[in-house]
Amino acid sequence: MIFSNVRHVSFDLWLTLIKSNPVFKQKRDELLKSYFQIPHPVEAVTARIRMWDLRFNAINEASGKNIDADEMVLIILADLDVNVKAITSSMLEEYYRAMEELFFRHHPVLYEEKLIDYLTALTRQGITLSLLSNTGFIKGSTLKKLLDKLEIAPLLKFQIYSDEIMFSKPSKEAYRHVFDNIKQFNTIEANAILHIGDNEHADFKGAQLQGMQSALINSNQVSLLNLTIHY
Repeated sequence: MIFSNVRHVSFDLWLTLIKSNPVFKQKRDELLKSYFQIPHPVEAVTARIRMWDLRFNAINEASGKNIDADEMVLIILADLDVNVKAITSSMLEEYYRAMEELFFRHHPVLYEEKLIDYLTALTRQGITLSLLSNTGFIKGSTLKKLLDKLEIAPLLKFQIYSDEIMFSKPSKEAYRHVFDNIKQFNTIEANAILHIGDNEHADFKGAQLQGMQSALINSNQVSLLNLTIHY
């Protein structure tokens, strides 16, 4: 695939630039069960988390808003017969810190081995880069630390996360934040922006509705490394 007259590339994150470490989810589920004393086997915890994760994603994409990570945890706990009235904000903060520690112990990896080289080549053309990501259980503040660790962050002009702007893709409000951030250092038309992601609805069609070019990768057997992008 060849894209021309591109001056800025906006990327999705999960399953676009990075992929999860499967060990993390297992450890997270065990932590959730232990920390909140869930009266069900860990297999049931895993099944409920997966079910609610899909529901939360669908709700966020349909509404264009963003369900808070702590609210997600409370909903899952209530569904697993935990008395959520007894849970305090400090308990949720302590759980998140422990979960974040697990996350970095078993952190995601680059989706493509040559990703950094690919992104660097784009910047050398004079193309600026950024990130627009919907969040779930992992907050944007944690993902920023991860992108520093994976050496992606220095290549990005800015990072936008749905939990920080309170809007999710494919809403026009989420994509409007991309335009507004670009305006801080450049003036370009929407059709000079290319958004790349793995979600046909939130990324591919969502960006097109805002007048951007868009590319769908990974979920359709097309690799990012197969995209040729020219200024």
